[in-house]
Amino acid sequence: MGSAIGAITGSTGVGKKAKRGMEAAGDKAQYQPWDVSGSYFGDANFDYENNKASYNLSPELIQLRDMFMNQALGGVNEDDIAQGQAIKDKGMSMFNEAYDRDISKVGSEYYSDLQSILAPERAKTQQGLANNLFASGRMGQGSAAFEGGGYLNPERMEYLTSMNREDNQLAVESLSRARQERLSDMTTGMGYYGMGNDLRLQPYNDVYSLFGMGSGVEATGMKPFEMGMGLGNSAIQGQVAQAGLYGQGANAQYQTGAANAGAFTNLVGMGLGKG
Repeated sequence: MGSAIGAITGSTGVGKKAKRGMEAAGDKAQYQPWDVSGSYFGDANFDYENNKASYNLSPELIQLRDMFMNQALGGVNEDDIAQGQAIKDKGMSMFNEAYDRDISKVGSEYYSDLQSILAPERAKTQQGLANNLFASGRMGQGSAAFEGGGYLNPERMEYLTSMNREDNQLAVESLSRARQERLSDMTTGMGYYGMGNDLRLQPYNDVYSLFGMGSGVEATGMKPFEMGMGLGNSAIQGQVAQAGLYGQGANAQYQTGAANAGAFTNLVGMGLGKG
C-alpha cells in the first residue's frame, strides 16, 4: 500500500531527483587542475581520467638545461685535481719541515752570521781605541779587572762590556728570529695545504654547481605545471560555492515534494478510512 501511495503521490520520484541533484553538486565540487600551454617556460597537461600529469620544457629551456647537465655529467678535470693535490702535499711538507726544525741550531747560525758581519767593524773600533790610548799615554793605565784578577784599561773595559751586552742582545734576537721564521714557515705551509685542498676539490664543486644550475632550469620549467595547479585551486572555490547552492536547491525541492506527497497521502488515507 505504501509503495503504491508513493508512486501515486510522486514522493519516490522527488527523492530520486533530489539524489541526482546532490550527486551532481558533488561532481561540480571536485578539484581539477587546468592544462597550460603557450608559456615561455613550456606547457603542462593533466589526464583527469587516469590521474596523471606531465610537463614539457620550452625548447629554449631544454637547450639551457642540457648545456649545464652535459657539463656536469662530463665528469671532473683530473689534471686540476692532481695539481691541487701536489700543492697540498707541498704545503704539508713545508709545515712538517718547519715543525721539526731545531730552533737553537738555527738561532746559533743567525748569531754566527751576525758576528761575522760585525767582526770587521769591531776590529776597526778596537784598533782605533788602542791607537788613541797609546797616543795619549794611557795605554799602561789599568784597574782591577773582572773576576779572575789582572788589570784592564778602564776605557777598554767599558768597550768590552758594551760589546758583551750587544752580543747578548744579538743572541736573544737571533733565537727570536728563528722562532718567528719557524712559525711563518708553518703558517705558509698550512696556507699552501689549504689552497691545494681547495683546488683539488674545485672540480667536484664545479660539477655540483653545474648540476644545480641544470636542476634550477628544470624547476623553472615546471612553472606551467604549478600555474595549472593554482588555477584549478582558485576555480574550485567557485565550484564549491556553486555546488553548495545547487545542493541546497535540490534539498529544498525534495523537502517540498516530500511534504506535498505526505499531505496527499493523508488525504488518501482519510478517504480510505471513510470507505
